[in-house]
Amino acid sequence: MERLDLIKRNTQEIVEEEELALLLEEEKHPKAYVGYATTGMLHIGHLLPLLKIGDFLKAGFKFTILAADLHAYLDDQKTPWHLLDARARYYKETMKACLEDVFKIDTKNLRFVKGSDFQLEAQYVLDVLRMAADVTVARARRAASEVVRFAEETKLGGLIYPLMQIEDVVALDVDVTFGGIDQRGIYMLAREVLPKLNYKKPICVFGPLLPALHGGRMGGKMSASEEKGKINLIEDAESVEKKIRNAFCPAKQVQDNPVLMFMRCLIFPFKGKFKVEREQKYGGDVVYSSYEELEKDFVVGNLHPADLKQSLAKEISRMLAPLRKKFSTQKYRKIIEEAYPK
Repeated sequence: MERLDLIKRNTQEIVEEEELALLLEEEKHPKAYVGYATTGMLHIGHLLPLLKIGDFLKAGFKFTILAADLHAYLDDQKTPWHLLDARARYYKETMKACLEDVFKIDTKNLRFVKGSDFQLEAQYVLDVLRMAADVTVARARRAASEVVRFAEETKLGGLIYPLMQIEDVVALDVDVTFGGIDQRGIYMLAREVLPKLNYKKPICVFGPLLPALHGGRMGGKMSASEEKGKINLIEDAESVEKKIRNAFCPAKQVQDNPVLMFMRCLIFPFKGKFKVEREQKYGGDVVYSSYEELEKDFVVGNLHPADLKQSLAKEISRMLAPLRKKFSTQKYRKIIEEAYPK
C-alpha cells in the first residue's frame, strides 16, 4: 500500500490532503504526533487511533505520543494535581503494551513524551502568551468545545488548554497532527494563528470516534466516565461478552452502529478477515475477507446482529488477552493502583 493510502485509510478528514501528498514526496521521515490528556482509564475506543499510529509508522513517519498531563489538570481538574505523574505513566505503559503486545507494531520510530517536561520552558510560555493576546475568549472556547468540559462559569484553564495544544505542535516540531474528529476545532485554530507567529501551519489528520456501545444518535462517543458505554482494556471476557451482546446494533442499519464501526476501523485493518461462527441452521460459519462483504450481508439481512456480536465479543477478548495477562502482574497492577486509587 502506498504511503498516502496508508495515512488516508479509516480517517474522517485530512486538512489538507494535497499538503500531505507533497510532504510525503519531499520527506522520507516526516514527523507526526497525537496528544492525550491523561484523565480516565483507556478503553477499546483508544484502540482505533493506536492502530492508526501503526499506519503512520509503516509510512515512514517518526511519531510522538504526548502524555498531556498539564492538560488533564487544566480541563476542569479531571486529574488531580497529585496524580498527574502516575497517570502519565499509566498512559505510557498501557499504550506501549497495546502497540507492542496486541498489534505487534515496530516502535523503533516512536517516542513518548510528557507535557510538563517541556511545556514550562520559557519560549513555550512566551508563545502561549502571544497567542492569548490575539485569540478571543469566544474563539478559544469554540475551538475547545468538543474537548474541554466547560461549566456554566468558564474556568480560565479550559481556555488556556487549546492554546497550549497549539504550541505543542511547535514545541514537538511536527509536520502532522493526528487526533479524533473532536480535535478539529483546536487544530483549525492552530492553522490560523501559527503563521501569525511565523510558524508553519500543521497538516491535520482526523480519525473517527468509536460511538458508545449503547449507540444511537444520542449515544455520543465512547467515554471513560460512562461504564455501560465502554469496554476497559483489561476487562474480563465475561464482561466483554455481556457488553457487546447489549450493544446498539439494529438489523440492517449501518449509520450510528458502533459494532459495524469497530469492524470497519479496527478488526479488518488489523486482522484482514473475520469469521462469524453460527449454527448450521442459521447458515453455518462464514469468513469475510473485507468489511464491504460483511456490511453487504448485514444490510440485506444475511448476517444477524446476534451472530455478529457473539463473534465480535470473542475476537475482542482474544485481542485484549495479552493486556489482561500483563496487567495482572504485580508491576502493572501497581501502575493502575497508583494512577487510579480507590
